[in-house]
Amino acid sequence: MSNEKYLVIIIGFIIIISAIYHYISKKPLTIYHNTRPLLAKNISDVTAHNHATALLLFIYGLIFVLEGVILDQTIVLRIAIFTTIPGMFIVIGIYEAFIRRKYSK
Repeated sequence: MSNEKYLVIIIGFIIIISAIYHYISKKPLTIYHNTRPLLAKNISDVTAHNHATALLLFIYGLIFVLEGVILDQTIVLRIAIFTTIPGMFIVIGIYEAFIRRKYSK
């Protein structure tokens, strides 16, 4: 395997580790840090919120791992770059449109 493949796989595992942290956390976590973080009193079910966020991050990280394992080394870095930028916006959009809206009081 090339260094690019290892890099993409490592990025995927970092995102998956973040998903595991979200899954076991007792305080409300978001996918990004903002100036006004979520408070537990503003969320109807903190555990379900964190589990949904963890699932979203797990799927996003798994995409990176699969890209690193499956794709050819000549295109893996280019595909990963194109996955990262639009992928962040898609993940934020899914979080804001579905998860945060569903669990907000």
